[in-house]
Amino acid sequence: MSSDLSQFPSGRIILNAHIDAVSIDAANQLAQLILAVKKNVEEAEPDCFTYRLSQFETKLMVFEEYKDQKAIEFHRESEAYKAFRAAAATLTAKPPHIAYYRELE
Repeated sequence: MSSDLSQFPSGRIILNAHIDAVSIDAANQLAQLILAVKKNVEEAEPDCFTYRLSQFETKLMVFEEYKDQKAIEFHRESEAYKAFRAAAATLTAKPPHIAYYRELE
């Protein structure tokens, strides 16, 4: 696991994000924003192979699989992702914890 995307210059990358919302209402708002990101991924990001959201109370977890580092960088430029990140600043108890993994085949 690494919190540094530059550790993965090539190959498939698994991203796992853990998000702690400040309340159930905040978690539900974040979930809706993340679902908008997921819709954008499905429509406009062919190099994102998997995008899944899970929730338990105020905790959210996103599991993502990308072709490579460039696909993640492209993902981060989407308006839906930027809207989520802007809202996360006030709806989360702390910054999301993002971990990267190399997929083994």
